[in-house]
Amino acid sequence: MQPTLRRLGLLAWLAAAASGCGRDEQAHAAIRPLATQRRLALPVEVYTLNIPDDLPGFAVPGPDGANPKMLFLHGMCSAGVGDVQAFQFAANEHGGILAIRGDTPCDDAGVLRRHSFDLDKLDARIRAAFEVSGGVADDLVLVGHSQGAYLGERLAEQWPQRYSRLVLIGAPTEPSAARLRHVRGAVMVSGEYDVTTRMKQAATELQSAGIPATYLEMPGAKHGQMGDAERVFGEAFTWLEANALPRKP
Repeated sequence: MQPTLRRLGLLAWLAAAASGCGRDEQAHAAIRPLATQRRLALPVEVYTLNIPDDLPGFAVPGPDGANPKMLFLHGMCSAGVGDVQAFQFAANEHGGILAIRGDTPCDDAGVLRRHSFDLDKLDARIRAAFEVSGGVADDLVLVGHSQGAYLGERLAEQWPQRYSRLVLIGAPTEPSAARLRHVRGAVMVSGEYDVTTRMKQAATELQSAGIPATYLEMPGAKHGQMGDAERVFGEAFTWLEANALPRKP
């Protein structure tokens, strides 16, 4: 099968999976700027990030307002905000997280979006977003959901020093140990009612290849849903901190 046809097949799978989820994110909650959050002593929450020549992103700061050290890539035809809100406290505790929105709209309003498959463009957008946030796009924990997991795997294959640790959720294809042979560690995640064998098998193959990896499951979750996300992602980030290989000089 030609690459273009494989890509079209993947898009069809992702669109079908997204059709039953993410629609509630069209009416996502208002997002306060970080300055307002600090001034009012508000609890941890997602804030907007204005990125020049790009769509606004969103982020959760690290402890004491530190610049984010993790990256989130949302799934097909999603707003993405609701996903990050589902584990915002775990994200804050473990270094903060930054997300960019997909560059291709899925609806007329442009609220629901997907990412194109141009890795160079995606990497450039990520680096620009971290520059705006004051963080550094290097040695990141990449959290990818569905299409974001598919793209995250390929970003880590091409730039393993930048995307060095992974949390991949509900990938549409089984993550490959060959592609991820240079990462420091990986957590494979699936919803209880998703195709769990895909992510379980990926974790096993990564372990066999000498890559620190584990599998976690979100209870009661279908594809595109976040079940018990604060606990699950807290466990994922804690596991990576304890088990990832040392950073190469």
